[in-house]
Amino acid sequence: MSTTRRFSARLIRSPVFYTIVFIFVAGWFAMQWMADHDIQEIRETYGIRAVAILLPTHVLMALTPFPSDLFSIANGALYGMTIGTVLSWIAWYIAAMIQFGLGRRARKDFDLEQEADRIPSWLRGVPVEHPLYLICIRQVPWLGMHIGSFVPGAAGVRWQRFLWCSAIGTLPGSLVMSGIGAGIMRWS
Repeated sequence: MSTTRRFSARLIRSPVFYTIVFIFVAGWFAMQWMADHDIQEIRETYGIRAVAILLPTHVLMALTPFPSDLFSIANGALYGMTIGTVLSWIAWYIAAMIQFGLGRRARKDFDLEQEADRIPSWLRGVPVEHPLYLICIRQVPWLGMHIGSFVPGAAGVRWQRFLWCSAIGTLPGSLVMSGIGAGIMRWS
């Protein structure tokens, strides 16, 4: 059986594939819904319960390539620097754990341990399990959060190390984005 056919067969049987497709479709619908609703209006309508709508939506958007930074900016604008940072950090941290779990499952579905010999030697030298990598990769705009979660899961990094490194790595972005939102509200 050719490599392409073998990969296609694994892809069709993989729960990770269907989960990612579902997340992307749900993210697209969430993005469309948010385009029709003003976040300030949601907060005014639902009060503190708005967090129960906005936080899961933020997590969902953080799992997709759609921009979730806007939610962090909105958190800062709606709730202030401290609470906005905490909400953004929670959303990105939950999304990181989900992506890590998907990477871990992909490792099993696609038998990545066996396929590791085919990875170019220069890429095998990247220390995915090192705390500096796990923390610093999250600072890369747009894809850093995704790569910093899925790849360590697929590479077999221990949960404990991933969890504390992600807790640290998601904090700077949460602070900066919430600060932008809080600053916009202060200056307007």
